[in-house]
Amino acid sequence: MRVSRECVLLVRWFAVFWGCEWSAAQEIAPFRLTGVEGYNNLRFVRDQFETTQSGAGTAASTTSRQVQSDFREELFVMTHSYIYHPNLLSLDVGLGPILQQSSFQDDGAETKSRDALYNFSGLAKFLRDKPYQGSVSYEHLNPTVSVAPGQVITQQNTRFGADLALMGPFVSVPTFIDFSRSHMLGRSVDRIIDDQIDQFNLRASRNFAGLGSTQVQYQASRQVSQSGSPNLPIQGTNTINQGLSVDSRFQFGVARQYDLTNLITFNTQIYTLEGQNPIPDRKDARLLLDLRGRHADDLQSFGVFNHSSSDQGDLSSNANSLAAGVNYNPRPEFSASAGMHADQNQTRQLSSSTRGVDGSVRFQQTLPLGVAQASYTLRYDQRDQVATAAQTDVIGERVTLVGTTYIVLAQQHVTAGSVVVANVARTQTFVEGSDYVLTLVGTETRLQRMIGGAILDSQDLLVDYSYDLGGTFGYRQIDQTLNLNWALGSYFNAYFRYLDSAPSLSSGVPTFPLNTVRSSLYGIRADVPIKGSLPMILGASFEREDRRETISPYRRDAEELYAQVEDPFFGAGNYRVSARRSRVVYDNSLQNVDLHGYDLRYWVRFMSGVELSMNVNAETDTGGPVERRHLVSTVKAEWNYRKLKMTLDMGRTLETQGDFRRAPALLQIQVRREF
Repeated sequence: MRVSRECVLLVRWFAVFWGCEWSAAQEIAPFRLTGVEGYNNLRFVRDQFETTQSGAGTAASTTSRQVQSDFREELFVMTHSYIYHPNLLSLDVGLGPILQQSSFQDDGAETKSRDALYNFSGLAKFLRDKPYQGSVSYEHLNPTVSVAPGQVITQQNTRFGADLALMGPFVSVPTFIDFSRSHMLGRSVDRIIDDQIDQFNLRASRNFAGLGSTQVQYQASRQVSQSGSPNLPIQGTNTINQGLSVDSRFQFGVARQYDLTNLITFNTQIYTLEGQNPIPDRKDARLLLDLRGRHADDLQSFGVFNHSSSDQGDLSSNANSLAAGVNYNPRPEFSASAGMHADQNQTRQLSSSTRGVDGSVRFQQTLPLGVAQASYTLRYDQRDQVATAAQTDVIGERVTLVGTTYIVLAQQHVTAGSVVVANVARTQTFVEGSDYVLTLVGTETRLQRMIGGAILDSQDLLVDYSYDLGGTFGYRQIDQTLNLNWALGSYFNAYFRYLDSAPSLSSGVPTFPLNTVRSSLYGIRADVPIKGSLPMILGASFEREDRRETISPYRRDAEELYAQVEDPFFGAGNYRVSARRSRVVYDNSLQNVDLHGYDLRYWVRFMSGVELSMNVNAETDTGGPVERRHLVSTVKAEWNYRKLKMTLDMGRTLETQGDFRRAPALLQIQVRREF
């Protein structure tokens, strides 16, 4: 395209005015295409979900089965170009059609659809590599994403965003601003996605020559959500989060031997729930001062002060903590540390203070055979508390439920009937007995996912509950820990640990007993390589713990055997087989554990470039009142040849929990050709 002389002079003046570098090699053009790339992609996905509930007595069992399959072809072309000058305005624009055929079966009833979709991606960068630069972007994509192990969902995501950067020497404080709006839509067998998220971020940083730097950041987000399980009612929610942080890090001293970290944060969170009881607005603030010094090669010290405050309706708290200490390492085989700590907490329901000291020593000795280590730790605390109420609340404790493995809530002495479990967006509240189960072991409350419910495997959740404060009282506590270890290279290791925790009441009468603990743990582990025509590694471990305590004593055993063998057929892979068992027996609870597990793994890379892996993991727990089984089988293969990539992903999960049986299965085949 021919460009007039006047246009060339105008663009050169404009480029010089905005600070663009100029060279004859960068030819001026109203529009110039600099590159084209893209891909053609074929993908087939079949997602099956089956749930069976055994009948009680003479009742017949019931089975629900949903199958979703998608076949789609994508063609996407990305172009790279600029307008007048690469440093003035560059463009990355991609577009491509998607042809998709879908079917959904729900207990025999089938629905089919054909859709013509598209992907679009656009990014415009202006004044690239200059002290004042920015970009504008827009995306409309239809990805297939994983929402749980073995489960996928096809989403329609749109996103608009822009950013601006102001840097030196244009400004003395480099500043970065970006904002975006995203909308995600999708539906699978057991999940609905409908989220709109607005985000804004402002960040500025300042370096102080020879001293350190400070960064100030403000973040704000707003999420409107109607996501959740199609098997439960969904209530729309609106969440607004704002946060301001000032992070300073300095080094000073003649030899820059002191490090000071200063962190100040303010955060607010507002929930608006349709048709539900409102969640109180939350405000949090924190101040952290962390000073560390290196006085000599073998002597270091530290001091930490932490202040935090929180206000959420009837829940408000102020906490202050202080800790200081020294670490002494005169030689590699000996080290020692000593410190002091104190904290004070104030809420509307409880006032408490703790103060104490701690110390430890570690010694290592080389023996004629192996290396021995010994360490001893001592901690003394004095705690006093004044309770003005019998209990207090926790709002929004975040947990993740994986498989049917239980998690323990952070606070003990949880009030019966107070637990409420919701998804992170709070669009749904789950039902105890259908979606999850609660069990009490000693003072711990355990939360466990039920496989026939609406909670996905590995889903993040929010838990609200109340717990007993214990009344007004004071106590002293001495904790002692002794560790012994003997290692023979990397082949053999034997260890022993003894814990003694002895609280004694100094004033008042608590509403629950203090917990005295005496625990002994010992174990061995061996990993022995065997050389020969077929190299292998044989390993075994054994561990036993006897925990005698006031509230919930138990005994625990754990054993494992494994063997790993190099692949004798192709010479570029290996097999691994392992078996394990874990038993936990409580003196005063039926929530015992008797778990048997088996694992089989095979991995190989062929000379043709094909990489193949197969895994089988099986677990059976018969120790508790309800037997549970978990079996996961996966096969993954990948072949890369120049710009051609083929992948196969197959997986099947079989879970049983009492009368429920759950069997999701996934098959995904993809062929991608870059050009």
